Order: sequence, then structure tokens, then C-alpha cells
Amino acid sequence: MAETILEVRGISKSFPGVKALDKVDFSLDKGTVHALVGENGAGKSTLMMILGGVYSQDEGEIILEGNPVNFESSYAANRKGISVVYQELSLVPNLSVAENIFAYRQPVNRLDLISWNTLYRQTEDILKIFELDDINPKTLVSELSMAQRQVVEILKAMSVNPKILIFDEPTSSLTEVETKELFINLNKLKAEGI
Repeated sequence: MAETILEVRGISKSFPGVKALDKVDFSLDKGTVHALVGENGAGKSTLMMILGGVYSQDEGEIILEGNPVNFESSYAANRKGISVVYQELSLVPNLSVAENIFAYRQPVNRLDLISWNTLYRQTEDILKIFELDDINPKTLVSELSMAQRQVVEILKAMSVNPKILIFDEPTSSLTEVETKELFINLNKLKAEGI
């Protein structure tokens, strides 16, 4: 029997003049993949943003691993194991691939300074997930194609070892090869219970 990792009970969210979510119930078992399908304005992104800590719900509750949670920020959701890859990229073009993937989480040495060698090595390990050995961790994001930037955004979310990984149209700017790699990696994550 599957183990439920996330439950959403009676979630409602309104914006001025718009009821975006009306008593939404949803449950997610470990190691499963779900797709939310609906028209523009159906509330898919709003639900994602609530789960990712960007918005707070007006009503209802979120139960994560059997415990009620409220996320006051995306950082708080991330620390609890929920990572979201939004369609709008959050990368900083003037920083390197490595600095973007490990933003605010760079490895440090005993003097509390960034350990650049460790940072680049960890980034190389993550780039191997998508078989992107041709991307140098020191490359500025501004030098990457849009498809490569999307992959870096996905790897950034995967680098925090999430329990739950939420994507907002992840294949919209990926090539066919990159899309296949994404689905191969999603299956690996699914097998690990993510």
C-alpha cells in the first residue's frame, strides 16, 4: 500500500474579484507522478504557489507527512522538502551555473568562505544527471540557451533533495532530447519515492 506524503484539504484562495481555488482536496503518495490539467485560470498555478510557499491559503490545510504545515515563504516550503520549478525562470544571468544551482547554499570551508572547488565539483555531479558534461559550472547563465537555462532551473530544484518536486510546464522550452532526459530522471526520482 502506498504511503501518503501530502494531503491538501479544503484549500481556498481568492484574489480581488476572483476565486482562484474553492475547497480543493488533493492527496499525493510517495513515488507517484500526477499531472494537473485545466484551462488557463483554473487555479493550477495558484495551488502550486501555495504548496511552494509563495501564497498562503485563505482556508483549508496542508498535511505533510502526517503533520499540518503552513509555509510563510518558499524557503520554508523548500526546507520541509517541497521544491517547485516555475515556468518563469528565477536564475540570475550574471552568476555562474554553479552559483545559481547552489544559491544561498554554497559549500563553505572552515573560515566560512565559499569553497569554490567543492561548489564546482558538486555542480559537475548534478550536471551529469542530465548528461550535460559540456556545460562548465563556471559558465555564466547569460551564455546559455533558453533550453539549457530551463534545465539549470530544474537541477537547482533537484539539488535540495526534495521529497516532493512540482513542475510548472517543465518541457515548454526543452528540446526533444532534453525532454526525454527529464522523463528518465523523473522515473528515477519516482523510484526513490520522490
